[in-house]
Amino acid sequence: MALSRSELGLAVRQLMRSCRSATLSTALASGEGWPYGSLVTVAADADASPLMLFSTLSDHTRNLKADGRASLLFEQASRRANPQRGPRVTILGRIRPTKTPEHARRFLAMHPDAEMYAGFGDFAFYRMTIDRAHWVGGFAKAQWLSGRYVAGDKDAAKEIADAAAGIIEHMNGDHAEAIDLYAQNLLGRQGAGWRMVGVDPEGADLFLDGRFARLAFSEPAAGVGDVRARLVELAARARG
Repeated sequence: MALSRSELGLAVRQLMRSCRSATLSTALASGEGWPYGSLVTVAADADASPLMLFSTLSDHTRNLKADGRASLLFEQASRRANPQRGPRVTILGRIRPTKTPEHARRFLAMHPDAEMYAGFGDFAFYRMTIDRAHWVGGFAKAQWLSGRYVAGDKDAAKEIADAAAGIIEHMNGDHAEAIDLYAQNLLGRQGAGWRMVGVDPEGADLFLDGRFARLAFSEPAAGVGDVRARLVELAARARG
């Protein structure tokens, strides 16, 4: 049975937020528009807009300068015995440079190694404005979706984005034990000392020694109060 537009939008956002890389397709500027695919690292903004860091020397950056239209393929299928049964989504939109500090912070939180070269003169941050998405939930399960449904509740995304730094600082400073319990008991991850590095309407991002884990909420948060309630609920489950 086909998902509703809101259900599909949530599934798309959850898949995107679980991935730290994607396949970028652009039109080759020096090759008569031939499609050009490249692996890129990605982070999702509060409203799920993809954020990237590109060098001006790369082919895909030159391609985007000539034609900003592009697609990003996010997938959790390639490691399956039958990849056709795995979920994937292709996001179509326009990619443009961004100098918004929060976009840089969000990307670097998900890709801390990029700090080494993010400040170089030939690197810049980019953001994709989502036009539409093509979701495949498994074999013969495909649906198109307008970009406005991928974004979800924009007011909630903005409220949570504005409060994210404070939420993260509070959780890491006062609830470090709970973060370890999230990782160990809910996500099956090993090690102690996990830290929260990101939070958004659909969940939180955890990090330890180069390893990331995605903690998904049971349902999207409608604001900061809901984020707190979701984290308390998950902590109780982890302790239970």
